[in-house]
Amino acid sequence: MPSKARQLKQKKKIKYNEKKQEISEIKREYYQENKDRIKEYVKSRFQTNEMAKERNRTKARMRKSQKLASDECLNSRRKTQTEDTLSSKMSDQELRSMVLAFRVSELTMLLSFGGKSSAGRKQDLQQRALDVIKMKNPAINAKIKEIYKARNLETSALGGQNTYSKTQSHGGQSAASEFLTQTDVKLKKLPFYDVLAELIKPSGLVPSSVDRFQEGLVQFSLTPQQATEIVSSRDLRKSDSYPVQIQIRFALFETTSEQDDCFPSNTGVKVNGKAVQLPNPIPTNKSGVEPKRPPRPVDISPYCNLSPIGSNSITVSWTPEMYKNYVVAAYVVRKLSSQDLLQRMHKKGPWPIDYTKGLIKDKLKVDRDSEIALTSLRVSVNCPLGKVRMAIPCRPTTCSHLQCFDASLFLQMNERKPTWMCPVCDKTILYDNLVIDGYFTKVLDSRLLPSDFTEVEMKIDGSWEPKIICGKPNFRSTDTDKQIFDLEDVEEVSVVKAAPAATVGTEVKTKHVEEVLLIDSDSDETGTHASSAISAIHSANRPTTPALPLAPESSMVRPSSPDIIVLD
Repeated sequence: MPSKARQLKQKKKIKYNEKKQEISEIKREYYQENKDRIKEYVKSRFQTNEMAKERNRTKARMRKSQKLASDECLNSRRKTQTEDTLSSKMSDQELRSMVLAFRVSELTMLLSFGGKSSAGRKQDLQQRALDVIKMKNPAINAKIKEIYKARNLETSALGGQNTYSKTQSHGGQSAASEFLTQTDVKLKKLPFYDVLAELIKPSGLVPSSVDRFQEGLVQFSLTPQQATEIVSSRDLRKSDSYPVQIQIRFALFETTSEQDDCFPSNTGVKVNGKAVQLPNPIPTNKSGVEPKRPPRPVDISPYCNLSPIGSNSITVSWTPEMYKNYVVAAYVVRKLSSQDLLQRMHKKGPWPIDYTKGLIKDKLKVDRDSEIALTSLRVSVNCPLGKVRMAIPCRPTTCSHLQCFDASLFLQMNERKPTWMCPVCDKTILYDNLVIDGYFTKVLDSRLLPSDFTEVEMKIDGSWEPKIICGKPNFRSTDTDKQIFDLEDVEEVSVVKAAPAATVGTEVKTKHVEEVLLIDSDSDETGTHASSAISAIHSANRPTTPALPLAPESSMVRPSSPDIIVLD
């Protein structure tokens, strides 16, 4: 018989096993009841750990990029200091020898940079350039060195050597540089695109051999945030439509000013080995002249690897031109519409009414030394583009004329075909200089301006009066019916409140002349900018206006100013 101690031990063991089995049953039941919650918890812990690892990797990449950026900045600073030191130590004799080796085009570039005249024979240009050296200006010395360096680079390229990039021949047909050199070229801002990131800084397309066709290679990679933003913006209805897109731009290799888009001759682009569709060349009737492509950026998003894993390569082929070099750059941009730009103009607010009043008073200021006195100005309330009454009058701050044009129509036209030419004076304008005119906004919103009146007359005190065009019966033919309105007499519509009009205390005593000088702001030159775009924008629902008889051609004069002037 087993002893009592052994029996007690066996009983304890049995109880322990029963307790253990009971605990296992409880755990199994708990797991079955909370299986989904446990799995969700494990999954969340796993995701948290992955996010922490990704955050650590991102911090490591940021530290590495910051270190590289600081090293690059330090190296650039050292290089600049070295160049400045070398430039300061450069003797006048060395500068003279460089200038005497320049061609006429290079001498012209140097004299233009130094603010001197660039007209005359080569000997005269050389003499002026030598006089510029005597000024001992560090900027001019650096410019001479830059021109001389570019000249040597071009000469070595034509001789089959290039000290800036490694070359590799391809069957004797062309030579492709492994990596293009980055430059300090700045490209002009495009109004319909917001730049989110710069993938490739402007890199020079410098010939690497004497072959006719050249090739250059650049590479870039996307960050996770950039890749996600591009992919998420894709329009599923159009497979190749990306509001946030990767675009490449070409421009001239010129560092003196911001450059417009410009394609090299016979440009070809391949992204990851796939040929990119470029804008079709504009046909030309001139013999021996190569058709040029429209100067616009190229969307390469459909050809790119939209993933942070891996890189993208861009191969550019072109034909070198004498005395011309080009650059290529790549950006991540957000495409905007004309409505977006119009909304930004509204956010800027209208141009102050007092400013326009001051401009009217300056134009009508009395000059006692002149025999002719201007007593009024006539401005059309119809847009010179759409030939209908303006809804949102705007004009550039850089133009001196009072005539406005419709902001919505102008932006829609430039969205279809970007020219950015003022439809009144045909000057090149910038979107940042466009403003909504508060004065004419209030005039157009006024109840005192009948719908059939197409002109308003501006008085010397800044007030205005409705006027009808020549050839139609005038409702205000008598002096008793004639009314002059100031903006303070008009019901408040605009958000900008007009200040009281200042009356000029000078009386002009002249004899009234019945002849009116009518300036037609809708010239043929202005119409060339709008012919195709206006028909597409207004063909759906254009308001019908009654036909108005025109004045005889003998009484129409076209001065240089776009405003209509009445002489007394």
